Amino acid sequence: MAIFIRLLGRYRVGVRLPVHEIEEDLKAAVASGQQDRILLKAPTGSGKSTAVPGMLMDAGFSGRILVIEPRRMAARLLAGWVAKLRGSSLGGEVGYAVRFDTKYGRDTRLIYMTDGVFQRWLQEDPELSGVGAVVFDEFHERRLAVDVALGRCLDLQETSRPDLRIMVMSATLETRGLADYLAPVKMLEAGGRTFPIEVAYRPERPKVNDRRGGPVVETPVWERIATVAKEALSLPDAGDVLCFLPGMHEIRKTVETLENSSFARDRDIFPLHGGLPPAAQEAAVSPGKRPKIIVSTNVAETSLTIEGVRTVIDAGLAREASFDPRRGIDTLLIRKISRASAEQRAGRAGRTGPGRAFRLWSESEHARREGFDAPEVRRVDLAEVVLLLKAAGISEVRDFRWLDAPLEESLVRAESLLHDLGALDAHGVLTDEGRSMAALPLEPRYARLMLAGAEQGCVAEMAFIAAAVQGEGIFVSKRGGIGRKDFVFDGDGSDFEAEWRAFDSAAGMDFDARRCAPLGIHGRGAREIAQGFDRLHRLALQRGWPWEGVDFAKRREAVGRAMLASFSDRLAVRFGDATLACRVVGKRKGKLDDESAAKKAAAFVAAEITEVEGREVTVQLRRATAIDPAWLKELFPEDFTFSDGASYDEPRRRVVAKKETRFRDLVLESKESDHGVNLDAAAEILAAKVLSGELVLKNWDAAVDQWCARLSCLGNWMPELELPGWSDEDRAAAVAQICHGALGYKDIKERQVWPVLREWLSAPQRAALDSYAPERITLANGQNPKITYEIGKDPWIALRWKDLFGVWATPAIANGRAPLLVHILAPNQRPWQMTKDLSSFWANGYLQMKKDLAGRYPKHPWPDDPKAWLAAGGGKR
Repeated sequence: MAIFIRLLGRYRVGVRLPVHEIEEDLKAAVASGQQDRILLKAPTGSGKSTAVPGMLMDAGFSGRILVIEPRRMAARLLAGWVAKLRGSSLGGEVGYAVRFDTKYGRDTRLIYMTDGVFQRWLQEDPELSGVGAVVFDEFHERRLAVDVALGRCLDLQETSRPDLRIMVMSATLETRGLADYLAPVKMLEAGGRTFPIEVAYRPERPKVNDRRGGPVVETPVWERIATVAKEALSLPDAGDVLCFLPGMHEIRKTVETLENSSFARDRDIFPLHGGLPPAAQEAAVSPGKRPKIIVSTNVAETSLTIEGVRTVIDAGLAREASFDPRRGIDTLLIRKISRASAEQRAGRAGRTGPGRAFRLWSESEHARREGFDAPEVRRVDLAEVVLLLKAAGISEVRDFRWLDAPLEESLVRAESLLHDLGALDAHGVLTDEGRSMAALPLEPRYARLMLAGAEQGCVAEMAFIAAAVQGEGIFVSKRGGIGRKDFVFDGDGSDFEAEWRAFDSAAGMDFDARRCAPLGIHGRGAREIAQGFDRLHRLALQRGWPWEGVDFAKRREAVGRAMLASFSDRLAVRFGDATLACRVVGKRKGKLDDESAAKKAAAFVAAEITEVEGREVTVQLRRATAIDPAWLKELFPEDFTFSDGASYDEPRRRVVAKKETRFRDLVLESKESDHGVNLDAAAEILAAKVLSGELVLKNWDAAVDQWCARLSCLGNWMPELELPGWSDEDRAAAVAQICHGALGYKDIKERQVWPVLREWLSAPQRAALDSYAPERITLANGQNPKITYEIGKDPWIALRWKDLFGVWATPAIANGRAPLLVHILAPNQRPWQMTKDLSSFWANGYLQMKKDLAGRYPKHPWPDDPKAWLAAGGGKR
């Protein structure tokens, strides 16, 4: 994408852009009809977004050209700019289609549209009737909707639309893998107009809060930006300055800091982000009378080329919305940008002359950063894509022609959500409800919300909620003064009641930002909600749904039921009356907003579950609606369970009866009692505590452990005896048997163990154990040492060397199948040698032992030939 400010006159008189070097090849490829797929690699600033669509129009083939853009601001501004370049009015030959705003007519040939709008366009008209070409711009951003739309267009081209031309344009993406995916494809490459850029690194120097070495104090990013901006403006030819920050909060703080500084007084300072009104966006990118500083999100990374920018200051951060499929929550975290993104940002400074880029990190850290950003398919919620693909006839989404296959856990999570919403049955097959949801131009959850509103008779309320949740927000975040808390009334059942009051107030003030602000209302955000609300109103009328106007108080129960139908996977209950910490379906935890109207509800659903990074990461539950747990039985009878079991009371070390009411894995109600405890369950719980080591059976001693080891080892050595096993499960069963009939630790700590173990074996089995795996063994010289058994290891005995005189061969047990490991002890009772080959010891090891020890222990017998010495009566008194 490129918007060339001040280039209009030069373009009209014939100044060529870098992409014009491939114009003839492009026109020849598409005009001949021999090449239906084209891959163009050209850097930002080359003119591909403005010039290439015009080249396609001039190539002479029929049908509309759709240019797919990742951002609303870019689609809208590009359409306006190209319309001017071609001497037409916007909405005539050239138009655009973005969320809540379209400007094109029946005769429009070139339409710039966002990927989300195109996704729905493709859903409503899978054949793309009247479309001659689809151009995917800025493909390197790897948006999920673009990946899927490209795959569907390729499928369409290979089946019923061989005349459809597909073009992919990318700036920084490694094109080899993409070319393989698109094959057969015509590859084109154009250069860019880039001047030398000097890159300087300005990493943070940590500070401490006192001279004696207190904790490290981080400097806020807006202060670091201001420090570097002061340095940059002191240099010659600084030009306009473009600063990159992660989000609107950081932008606002940076603008305030710069406006209060002395070094930037001669400059205009503009914020730039996708949430600004179009006029404010135009003001930021248009030429002005004074030099300026533009403080932007990554929207200016690839979407805009602004003449006059000679200095870039890059914080190296982006606030990225992602989805955690394991926990089922949206995350909004600040991440470090990739090296490719950093190069894109730095390149903003070199479009009209030599420039500088300051990076607020070190050169060594830059080398460690990821080369490219991960594609969205690996980090966002896939529910909408899965629903649309299934509705398009792709029953197994894993077989879709993915450029990068999604993670299996993400697909499983998406299918699980769609099942909870009623869109898929237990086998993953699309239901009638799912078809109805896919037909609505909404994400699955909000499609279900509108359908539930129609079922419960609260369509208007659900339309407002859907518009509010998908909007930017209606309240201004600030401390003190009038704000959201002032719109919450006693008796409210949903936080959206307060939002409706604020919205109604804003509408009464015609959404005037200056009049709304003193009430803590975001005027522009409210206006955006109004656009979505009106759109859903029209949708309801088209569907014939009853629309009676918004009245939350009148339809409070209907609202709660509809919200539960759509947000059952976000059902939550608080841990207790004194805390806002909550348990959420899916074994998740979070914290309810302290101003929520649902603080006293027995249960509620949260329309927003977001992980936000600040001083610490917090999972926030917002926009809650109270629900009656009794509704769960009606709406989700298969997911509602009641259990009568037992649990362990830690302080008393006692098992108690426990009755639980659950929705899926969420405990809604739990009651404990000392009466009516299931003894079998109590035995299992106490046994588990014993096995974990938390509780100790005093009579389970070393002799018991030896018995267990003997039984386990003999079973392996002589399987023909068919002895009962002694696995971990067997041990647990034996301990449970010992604990049976008890309710607490005091009942089991002195219990006898041997009665249970004796009953484990029959009399013949006990005899076999004593015979083949005895506790002691009588050796050839009459010694009777104890055998030590260890599961998985050799059994062993320990004797001094002189007590082994006469034992010339290794002793064995289990009918000779288990040779004993002999620990040969020195006079100090420490092992000198361990062997399973006594013959070798007497032949070699003994002489070395004598050599090393005889001098230190002269009173002990050290015959040169132990066998002869013993035969001659040695050792006898």
